[in-house]
Amino acid sequence: MFFSLIDNRMRHSHPFKRQKYHFFYSNGKAHSLKLYFCAVKKTNPFSNLIELHGNCLFVSDAHFRTPPDAASEEREERLIQLLECQGADFRHLFLLGDIFDYWFEYRDVVPKGYFSLFTCLKKLHEKGVQIHYFTGNHDMWVEDYFTQAFGAVIYREAQLMEINGHRCFTGHGDGLGGKQRKYLLIKRIFNNRFNWWLYGLLHPRQSFSISRFCSEKSRNSHDESMLQFQGEKEFQVQYARELLEITNVDHFIFAHRHVLVRYELTPECTFFNTGDWLEHFSYVTFNEGDAEPELHTH
Repeated sequence: MFFSLIDNRMRHSHPFKRQKYHFFYSNGKAHSLKLYFCAVKKTNPFSNLIELHGNCLFVSDAHFRTPPDAASEEREERLIQLLECQGADFRHLFLLGDIFDYWFEYRDVVPKGYFSLFTCLKKLHEKGVQIHYFTGNHDMWVEDYFTQAFGAVIYREAQLMEINGHRCFTGHGDGLGGKQRKYLLIKRIFNNRFNWWLYGLLHPRQSFSISRFCSEKSRNSHDESMLQFQGEKEFQVQYARELLEITNVDHFIFAHRHVLVRYELTPECTFFNTGDWLEHFSYVTFNEGDAEPELHTH
């Protein structure tokens, strides 16, 4: 049995922070998991378990620039080659966020470029491939363009799914666990619908220039140690262990960290990070009949 409550006691001292406690009953005992919600859509990731069957491909963090530069066009072509090569074999394509370095949809305008990639996605959709788009921290402003054009299902939070009989918890993986308070505050501000509307009042040329500046500043602020897998110090790993205390998960599949890794949490549970399509050109597959997902590089 499951129920939840929202703790409002910290509103006065921390006006941008709310805590939500999920309570689970199993074997007659109550277990709780404290989550911090700062996104637009505050949902329980354990509700409405989604069951999927068929071969799956996971890719993330391409950081295609808008408008595209030469490096982005080269990465786009390599991704298209992968999708066309694997297209006959998989039924589900998971785009785990930060596919674009920036994305903002105006009512009548979308970012310039990537016609070849969009044509490829359209063909996959017409062949019956279901596209699952998990927004990241760079493309959080994805709205309905990908749904209307390619039939994509949009997710704004990590989601528990049953894939080929395995319980998988997957998503972009940013801001998990509530420990990155500064980051979560910024994400909440960016995800505020009123702020979306205000930003939409800017001319696209202005808004794109601002986004490119912020993206470059964010990228340059990262040191080399952040690009190395930190094991048990990883916030994604710590979050995964918290979830394992209150529910069964067979595999965690995250992105965001740009580290290509398979990490054993328990003998029955594995943690994966997809790496990126920026340096590693890596991806994850999980096919019917497989015991667990597999990491690949292209």
